[in-house]
Amino acid sequence: MNAASYAVIDDPDSNVPYQLISQCKRKIAPFIPPSQFRELTFGVGGRVDVAQVKSLCKEDSICIIPSGTTLEVTDNLNVAALIVRGSVEWNDQTSPDNVFMCAGYVAIEGNGEWNMNLQSKSAWIYIKDNDAYHPNLRSRSFGGVAVNEGDTPKVTIEGRRLERTWSLLAEPLFRGDTIMNLLHSPALMGWRVGDRIGLAPTEERSKGFGEDFRIQSIAADGSITLDKATQNNFIAEFAPPLLDGGQPMLKSAEVINLDRNIVITGDDFRHILCDSALSEAVAGEQTSADGCRCSSFRSTCTMGLHTIHMHGGVSRIQNTRVEKCGQRGE
Repeated sequence: MNAASYAVIDDPDSNVPYQLISQCKRKIAPFIPPSQFRELTFGVGGRVDVAQVKSLCKEDSICIIPSGTTLEVTDNLNVAALIVRGSVEWNDQTSPDNVFMCAGYVAIEGNGEWNMNLQSKSAWIYIKDNDAYHPNLRSRSFGGVAVNEGDTPKVTIEGRRLERTWSLLAEPLFRGDTIMNLLHSPALMGWRVGDRIGLAPTEERSKGFGEDFRIQSIAADGSITLDKATQNNFIAEFAPPLLDGGQPMLKSAEVINLDRNIVITGDDFRHILCDSALSEAVAGEQTSADGCRCSSFRSTCTMGLHTIHMHGGVSRIQNTRVEKCGQRGE
């Protein structure tokens, strides 16, 4: 699964901060076991920045931002886990470019708020595989949870806005071409130099292969120069309506903008051994809500990160990339 899937965190040509990999990626040694994690509450109200939080909360801390306290993300933060009962603000005004936060889980609890809006800068939320475990959201999670009746946790993440995330080829592309013309203007769609774009195959009976590129330049007439030559042929055919009131036929390769300036990512998927002691969630189904339960058909489970919202409140996540996501076999 890791090998077959593209992940920007694994792309050497992406802008991943070096410190993110060195600080956050799962380590065999030194590995801090959950038995050494300590719950620490930072702040008693008002606004605090990351430098202040880092004076108390370390890599072995389950760091709690209490109600009435607002954390401004002004720098990188690496903790065992983060619980937000107050609020987090992460925007172009508070944050430098390419800042990251990494934790085994991030839980917005109670009436906590996560307010993130970045239009001109990049940011990373890295969910570590460090065995941190939240009683509701479980392991390797990011999201909100209403702990008590009436709680309304709010999660808002808004990445760079694109007027359109996809278009169609306006002209065919042939093997060896490096110039692409689209049906829509890249500038009006909000596409930029450096964006990663995907081109869908158009050969019959699904015989073709899609390709991905980086935008090397965008000319005044809207033509896009690709960072490498195409390896396949891609059609672009258009036919007018056959009858009055009909629809034109658009038989053209789709082109998708795959780039996002906010990335929720984390460690690779990992197989974990099952536990026969876990209780069964539904009688006869041989599954558990508490983790990887042994069964007649399961001895291991595949674990990645997951984004989730539980019991109340609302999550609104837009223009954001989520990868290394999925948990199977519970």
